[in-house]
Amino acid sequence: MSAQDMITTPVTDAFRASMRLVAASVSLVTARDETGVWHGMAVTSAGSLSMDPPSMMVAVNRSASIHPVIARTGYFTLNLMDEGHAALLERFSRSDMRDQRFIPGDWTTADPAGPILKGALCAHVCTVAEAHDFGTHTVFFGKVTDVILQNPIAQNPAPILWLNGKRSSVAQ
Repeated sequence: MSAQDMITTPVTDAFRASMRLVAASVSLVTARDETGVWHGMAVTSAGSLSMDPPSMMVAVNRSASIHPVIARTGYFTLNLMDEGHAALLERFSRSDMRDQRFIPGDWTTADPAGPILKGALCAHVCTVAEAHDFGTHTVFFGKVTDVILQNPIAQNPAPILWLNGKRSSVAQ
């Protein structure tokens, strides 16, 4: 059987189905605009890029409200979510809940990069070094300027994972 024979749906449908099989950690990408307003969204398309220099990447859809903020300011923070933040994930995944995202007490700030989620497994504060458009997204490459390990000795870290179109977790 050839690869051509195995694909029975259009490539985009097959690609979407195949990506549902990939477990990915969930982060909140956050940024602060020029007037001090906080912006954010949930992403699975983020990760480490290089140790030298320490850098991260995040892919952001150009239609997302945070996209122009990162593009203009040149800063973003990636907050790795813990299972304790499951309720917060929904607020950051839905644009109709945008006004409920930054509940006082859950956040601290890393000016000028923006909000840091209290209790996140870690937060990477980044300065945009490069940005490249590809398809519907821009990939922002950020030089890490600060790392916040809020619980560096966690015995059983429990990052939120996204698998098969829904929230999942690491079984330990």
